[in-house]
Amino acid sequence: MNSDTERTQAIGWFGSAAEYSGPSSPPQYALVASETIDFDSSTSELVAGVVEALIDVIEPAGGQTTLSLYEYVDPDALEDIITTSASKKSDVEVRFTVEDYLVTVRSDNTILIYKPIGTQRDTDGNPCPAS
Repeated sequence: MNSDTERTQAIGWFGSAAEYSGPSSPPQYALVASETIDFDSSTSELVAGVVEALIDVIEPAGGQTTLSLYEYVDPDALEDIITTSASKKSDVEVRFTVEDYLVTVRSDNTILIYKPIGTQRDTDGNPCPAS
């Protein structure tokens, strides 16, 4: 995974060109990791690749080396959407958040991880309330 080259382009949840009207600004994200997963008919490699990419980026608290996607997204549904889309040669991407990070999984087997811009965290890694 190449997390050395952090891009500073900010994007929103639905992309950089989305218009937004509301009481507060929508969160903005910066790309911190991009990885392409090569998997065969064993789609569990896709989920394992997503988990490994996330662990590399977010460094779970307490030195954990595992992460359960079930807390954030249904891994079976994610696999079904991505593999079905890839087999039909259609472009699909699934977006979800994990501990404030925006994760994008594309049908071309690309995983993109974005960190929130401007989110302050306390010593336990929890987001600080806006002041």
